Amino acid sequence: MAEVRILCAKDIEKLFTLDMAVQAVENAYRQKSNGDGCIWPMVFHEFVHGQADLDIKSGDLKRERIFGLKVVSWYGTNEAKGLPELFGTSLLFDRETGAPKAMLNAGPVTGLRTGAAGAIGAKYLARRDAEKLLMVGCGAQSACLIAATLFVLPQIQTVWLANPRNPQKAAQRLQTLKEKVMTLLADSGAERQFTISAVSDFERAVRGSDVILTATPSYEPIIQADWVKPGTHISCIGADMTGKEELDPSLMGKALVFGDDRTQCFTVGECEVPHRMGLLPELQAEIGDVILGKARGRQNPEDITVFDSTGIALQDLASASVILDAAEAAGIGTVTERQEQILRKFGF
Repeated sequence: MAEVRILCAKDIEKLFTLDMAVQAVENAYRQKSNGDGCIWPMVFHEFVHGQADLDIKSGDLKRERIFGLKVVSWYGTNEAKGLPELFGTSLLFDRETGAPKAMLNAGPVTGLRTGAAGAIGAKYLARRDAEKLLMVGCGAQSACLIAATLFVLPQIQTVWLANPRNPQKAAQRLQTLKEKVMTLLADSGAERQFTISAVSDFERAVRGSDVILTATPSYEPIIQADWVKPGTHISCIGADMTGKEELDPSLMGKALVFGDDRTQCFTVGECEVPHRMGLLPELQAEIGDVILGKARGRQNPEDITVFDSTGIALQDLASASVILDAAEAAGIGTVTERQEQILRKFGF
């Protein structure tokens, strides 16, 4: 039987850092652009509208000689039960033989790779003089998004945290979130000087921001087009299922819009609604093409740029690959050669 390494959340937290996540996600975007990475059709299911859903993302990476998948569930009501909102499991296989290689708890991977994705959008599309960052949403992804953006844009000095539906929630979570951001940066050797505060006047915060990150489960626009000043960059994370949207569709119609995968953006991403309305016929480019210099990103300082980050399987595969390499080198994880042992370990 093939040797399989099982990595739990604690194993991954020991191994996977913010800088590794940024490098892995950029690698994934590059391989998608140059043809070395392929994503396969996604599977979505919603258990309770706006409260509980899952998705399955899969694909392969030629350079790493792997293929695999990730299953992630999101239950927005889990906080009240003392449980994480996100659960995820990744499986890796040898691309040459089909043999299983690893099973990973994808929870800590998802947080860092999602944060890296939003930050990479800002790295390649935001103005170089951007100093004010607004985080819209204060759930499971927010600390990773803030930390990754501070990592790739060290000129950011001010961070605002907003929950447009419940401003008190941002204030309640501020200190815990700040501590997690600082820990993530320190673990990557990239401590930053910045201020972070919760804001109650959401419109005013949007109007004053240079970079905006959105990570909410919204099914209706929470940022209006006339609030966004020229030169702003927005990385959208929340829209990952048909009907979800965080931005006014008319804003998408006048901005320069980029994405991680055209098909996903127009079927489940922030682009889906404005595309269906006829306001956004096409992307400017996929972000991998911008990274490789095959397409232009921001064209002038007054442009409003949007990065629709739907989340692609290659991000997870590239991240899991570097984690597996690090685990093998450090001798971390549980190794088994029998599939029956894997089933027993996971309670089957």
